[in-house]
Amino acid sequence: MTGKEILQELATQRRSDHQFIKWWRKENDFADYELIDNFIKDARPDQEFAGYSLLSIDQMWDLLTRMIPGQVKREVRTRGGDVVIWTREGTKGESQTHECPYIPESLMTIFDVTTRGNPIDR
Repeated sequence: MTGKEILQELATQRRSDHQFIKWWRKENDFADYELIDNFIKDARPDQEFAGYSLLSIDQMWDLLTRMIPGQVKREVRTRGGDVVIWTREGTKGESQTHECPYIPESLMTIFDVTTRGNPIDR
């Protein structure tokens, strides 16, 4: 499957709740996750993929809570929408707590920092 084919399928199969794409290579050695809009912007038409799946923000949240249990929690707020409370170890070993809006970009940032931008095993 090529990037061009995936982009054509996205044009017809993407639902409004799909914010993320999980894709993997022909070698099937890893999976990567991206915001769909970034994937659309960066995918080359001749790039080869083995497959992909589309995820909603709630599905990405489930992935994060399984990857880093106890480090992220979601709080419902009456003003300003839901937030993510993310606790992680800082560069000097200290505990750092971040409050982020519960939006796709925040979840992607947490995912990228956690994985250090590296794809994860399938």
